[in-house]
Amino acid sequence: MNRRHFLYTLAAVPVLVVAGIELASSRFTPEPEVLLAKLEGLKGQQLHSSGSWSPTMVFQHLTQSVMGSITGYPEHKAAWFTHTVGPLALKVFKTAGAMQHPLDQPIPGMPELDTNLPAETALEQLISALQLFQKSTTLQPHFAYGNLNHSDFMAAHQLHIEQHLTQIGVGLDISR
Repeated sequence: MNRRHFLYTLAAVPVLVVAGIELASSRFTPEPEVLLAKLEGLKGQQLHSSGSWSPTMVFQHLTQSVMGSITGYPEHKAAWFTHTVGPLALKVFKTAGAMQHPLDQPIPGMPELDTNLPAETALEQLISALQLFQKSTTLQPHFAYGNLNHSDFMAAHQLHIEQHLTQIGVGLDISR
């Protein structure tokens, strides 16, 4: 292989990877009704968390995330991040059908979580926030992913909520 051919190939690889992620991520379809039904199914249940945040803290965090898309996030990543790495990360998450992020990391600038708020109340607030989001026509930029359309924002919320729900258990907590 000559040097020129090698350099062209080297340059083409990232383009092909990004194109593949773009195509694959477009196949992810958010399912807000399924997500809301899953959350409704948690009502009245004895909930526990396998993580460092209690169920009420998890639900409050998720509500902050959803409401941030409607009212705005108090702090944002740098513009270079929200125009490059952030949107690419969301596409990778959509391609994988799952999000991976630290589950006890607060949203920058959001108020502290209230450890005394009943989990049932926090769950109701999350469900209400999602219902409000579904009706919203004007959305604010995501603090890390930048400007998103309604479908991409719903995908981000769904993947975020589903990852956090992996820590929420129903019934007696015998792990501690």
